[in-house]
Amino acid sequence: MTTCKHNPVGRSAIRGQLTRMVLIPSVSFLLLWALLTAAGTTGALRLTSSVQQGKAGLAALDLIAAELRTERELTQVFLGAGSAAAQDALLDGRERTDATFARERERVEALLDSDDTGLTERARAFFDAWGGLPDLRKKVDNGETDREAALQDYTALLSAVLLVNDAVVARLHGDSRPDGFTVLELMRAQDRYTQADALLSGAMAAGAMGYSETAHFTYLTASYRDILNRTGPDLSEPARAEHQALNQSPSWIRLQDLSLRVLSRPPVIDASGEAEFNSEIPVDAEEWDRAMGDTEPVVQRLVAAQTETALDAAWSSAVRAIAFNVVGSLIILLAGIAAIVYALRSARRLTGRLHRLHTETLEVADSRLPELVARAGTGLRVDVTAELPTLRHGQDELGRVADAFNTAQRTAAAAAVRQAEIREGANRAFLGIAYRNQTLIQRQLRLLDEIESAEDNPDSLRRLLRLDHLVTRGRRYADNLLILAGAATARRWKDPMPLLDVLRAATSEIEDYERVRLRSAARAGVRGHAVADLTHLIAELVENAVHFSPDPAQVDVHSRRVRAGAVVEVTDRGLGMSAEQYAEANGRLAEPPEFDVMTLSDEPRLGLFVVARLAARHGVTVRLEPSPYGGALARVVLPHSLLTEGASGAEEDTGTRPAEQETAAVRNGATS
Repeated sequence: MTTCKHNPVGRSAIRGQLTRMVLIPSVSFLLLWALLTAAGTTGALRLTSSVQQGKAGLAALDLIAAELRTERELTQVFLGAGSAAAQDALLDGRERTDATFARERERVEALLDSDDTGLTERARAFFDAWGGLPDLRKKVDNGETDREAALQDYTALLSAVLLVNDAVVARLHGDSRPDGFTVLELMRAQDRYTQADALLSGAMAAGAMGYSETAHFTYLTASYRDILNRTGPDLSEPARAEHQALNQSPSWIRLQDLSLRVLSRPPVIDASGEAEFNSEIPVDAEEWDRAMGDTEPVVQRLVAAQTETALDAAWSSAVRAIAFNVVGSLIILLAGIAAIVYALRSARRLTGRLHRLHTETLEVADSRLPELVARAGTGLRVDVTAELPTLRHGQDELGRVADAFNTAQRTAAAAAVRQAEIREGANRAFLGIAYRNQTLIQRQLRLLDEIESAEDNPDSLRRLLRLDHLVTRGRRYADNLLILAGAATARRWKDPMPLLDVLRAATSEIEDYERVRLRSAARAGVRGHAVADLTHLIAELVENAVHFSPDPAQVDVHSRRVRAGAVVEVTDRGLGMSAEQYAEANGRLAEPPEFDVMTLSDEPRLGLFVVARLAARHGVTVRLEPSPYGGALARVVLPHSLLTEGASGAEEDTGTRPAEQETAAVRNGATS
């Protein structure tokens, strides 16, 4: 009876399985938490970086736009007046614009590295538009453009600035934040406000204002007034204060009166009484410049205040996102750790119960069940229900698992006991049939010997020899039954026999013995107790080689002495086998399985099974491998313990003598 030992590796495997059940989702949760925390923190940090970058970019673009607006106005004055003083003022303005751009270029170029594709595209478009400024200036200097075209070109460049501002604000606030929208509206109002100033300044420098210029001025004035009035309720407190200061400023009121005067000038009535468009401007240039000079700083402060509010809101949003992400991540982490600790403790309690179930199950499987099967195999009666213990582990899920184990073990034990009883019965049947056949075949062989000794007719003797081979072959088949049943054959030899005679005896036990050629045989003897089994083993291999070799191909049998003892090689000229088939066959030859229907394939090879049993009985090594002729080569290594040194010296050349020259001593020298 075997004693069940609690396997620490199995216990560790159970604990590891349960631990993985807890740790895998827990680790996955922690990884997901880490990824989400990293993503959230990275996004928040990226937003703070974008706020800082956007703030710097907006400040730089504001300075550049201010200088461009000034240059636009000076260009209009120069194209209108054409004086040297206007040209000098324009050149000074251009120098200030270039100096400001050179100073602020690095901060604007930083926007090109933004992760916002729209922002980088608009920043690149601004630099492309800026590249066309020298050509615009050259056309102005050469008189190749007029005031209206120049105004449009400068406005297009400033529009590129506005588009970059638009992208920066959208990057910080998105499309749904009113702060960002209000900033963009104020920037557009400021642009149209200064554009109206430039248009009127150029017209006043030229001394006349045409119909299209008047219409354009009307649109610009109405547009910036509408924006300022519409955005008033949405302004922040600092911006609303600047908005109120602007509306209550005497200079702003005066500016609106001057604009109205320009827009409402009456037509000119000629001598014939027909009305014509009045191109005269009823506004003094110095008065207009004074009003603009007082109000423009207020407009700039208004835009700056709202921009600062929007940037502060974006910065606060980024800081809140970081704080929310950190606090939320800590709360989730603590909750996850608490859940993991609780799950591990629950798993440890469950592991203890599983350890006990595992131990008790192994006790039954490793000790009690094999003992029952062994007793059943000896013919004793076994009560499975009474002799197998019942596993009791409560009424929960684990208890139901134990109940299922109880049912499965009893079913398996009953099946195993029944199988052992069937196998024992089959073995007894095999032995009974085999021993009866052996008795009959031995009597037939003795009768054949008597008839052969008295027969003188060569033809009759040849037929008798043929019948002798068939009966000998039948005796080997009867021996197979004994071997399959685990018993020894009835044939015995007391004295050693030359290996050559053993090979000839093995060859004589097959039907097509004429196709077998003994090429060489080692000068050695085989001990008496192994003669019958080795003869049987080699006969099975030779018959297999003849069966798988095409008729009339020959099968060669060689034998020689080696360091391990002696080797016998049987070579056929068949088709051979695949590498997988060789591996499977050699595995069975090395470790013969129990004879059971389940161990056999769809095409059982009983000869291979018999060879494996006989080889294991005497410590003989048998291997199959490809032969040089394309078929299979069976190599049998006989150990020194089976050999005698009675016939030493060089290997014996057997010539090509067929197996019918087997001596009577070889065939009938057995003692039953």
